[in-house]
Amino acid sequence: MAIFTITFRIHQDAGYSDRYNSTVEAIKKVCHGEYWDEPTSFFLFENPSSSAKIAEYVAANSKFATDRDVLLVTNLSQNGYATAGKVKNPQTLKNLMGKR
Repeated sequence: MAIFTITFRIHQDAGYSDRYNSTVEAIKKVCHGEYWDEPTSFFLFENPSSSAKIAEYVAANSKFATDRDVLLVTNLSQNGYATAGKVKNPQTLKNLMGKR
């Protein structure tokens, strides 16, 4: 079992509330046991899967819009990470994650 974080941004438009709420519900389904979600758009939780599988699950099982929303799943236990959606600066993210 690994410890993960998910942070996300939902693009502000007419479907914001529906996409935000469905993304939160999909994230809660990948949390095994307790989770911490006190900051806005952030979850800390346990899961036996990979960053990529978690990101894929959340994007596929919510109203998350890959053409305008962004999600980052970080495996704190094994230094993995995965994204879903529109990442504006993927090289910067890759460079910084590579320094962990």
